Amino acid sequence: MSSAVFMGHGASALDGKGRFALPIAFRSVLEKHSSEAGQMMIRADAERKYVSLFGGLQVDYFQGKFDEKARIAMERGEAFDEEEADGDFWGSIQPASIDSGGRFSLPPAYRRIYGITDGIFMIGAGRLVQLWDPERYLAENKKNLVAIEACEAFLEDLKAKREGKA
Repeated sequence: MSSAVFMGHGASALDGKGRFALPIAFRSVLEKHSSEAGQMMIRADAERKYVSLFGGLQVDYFQGKFDEKARIAMERGEAFDEEEADGDFWGSIQPASIDSGGRFSLPPAYRRIYGITDGIFMIGAGRLVQLWDPERYLAENKKNLVAIEACEAFLEDLKAKREGKA
């Protein structure tokens, strides 16, 4: 892995064209994790409560994780359908474009499934960025007090915008 990792947090409200904006600190890491400028990967994992965003150069890492899961399952004598596991993982990833200003769109199905409406809260998670519905983030996370406070502040601003007060 590159020495560049996604860390910290950020937030973005939906713009008038249906796009969110990735914070500049995340954009610089994404550039280092991508083989093609302006491209990123978005993943919807049924076992997670957020959407993942990562650069294309991480694909080999994720494939290695799957190979390791298969090896461990076989060593334990557990049933492991590699084709099904690969389909579950790779079938949930969609390439997406990101412009020079860091703006990107989430596929409508991803937004519906994960409850993302007019704002996202982002958590840097090393190799990827977690994209959360802000209310879901607050309901699910109790440990990262700094991020929780930032998410609460973002959500207050977002609610004010919804009510036409901002």
